[in-house]
Amino acid sequence: MEKPLLFGEMTSLQLARFLKAEKKPVAIIPMGATEAHGSHLPLWTDSIAPYELAKRVSARTGAIVLPPINYGFCYTLRKWPGTISLKSQTFSSLIRDIARELVRNGFDRLLFLNGHGANASIAGHVLSELADEFCGPPSHSRLLRKSPSCPTFKACIVSWWEIKELEKMCGPIGHADENEESIVLALSEWEKKPSKQEASRKFLGKVVPLPAGQFTKYGYIGKVGGGSLEKGKQMEKVIVNKLVKLVEADLSYEEVD
Repeated sequence: MEKPLLFGEMTSLQLARFLKAEKKPVAIIPMGATEAHGSHLPLWTDSIAPYELAKRVSARTGAIVLPPINYGFCYTLRKWPGTISLKSQTFSSLIRDIARELVRNGFDRLLFLNGHGANASIAGHVLSELADEFCGPPSHSRLLRKSPSCPTFKACIVSWWEIKELEKMCGPIGHADENEESIVLALSEWEKKPSKQEASRKFLGKVVPLPAGQFTKYGYIGKVGGGSLEKGKQMEKVIVNKLVKLVEADLSYEEVD
């Protein structure tokens, strides 16, 4: 396997050479968080997964991996020690500034690989607004054309657990559950910790403030205890293979049922 291309380990001159190419490399921006993940997973679980997955995708595609964004919007887990949440407007500004700077540097395709649920919706709104800034607002005539509406800018947000092949393998993925434990075991040197199964409650819609019992008293949702390195490696293979296809398709990979 080739070595991944890490933005932070390049010199300015090395990066400039990549950006002089007729076809620029895809920039992968791992979006994570620092928050409680039960009593059995590390606080930066949501950063480990997207960053390590991005490196594996880079090694196969030549995409360039940015340093991970290690903080996100984590209001629902602030009652548990170790959670550090940005305000939504802070996270929004962070994504907007990073995207603008990457485009200013010459990148034209940005893949935001997400490891924390709340990040995706905020980043999605920001990138939609930036598309107007970079490309101009959409018009009826432009929407009718088959050619890209803005060939100089494209962004895509993927939350790793939303890949449909993974959902078929693992079922619903919770927070700090055995699926998330498996991917951490596969992608890092974290050693398996004991966990105790507790019940959590389900509510219709998004209830604010967070209802008591939506997370267990340990700060997780779902089934715990069954995570394994073997399962994590299977998950890793499925995710990376799909993301490689996405990068090779210039971030416009059409799903087929």
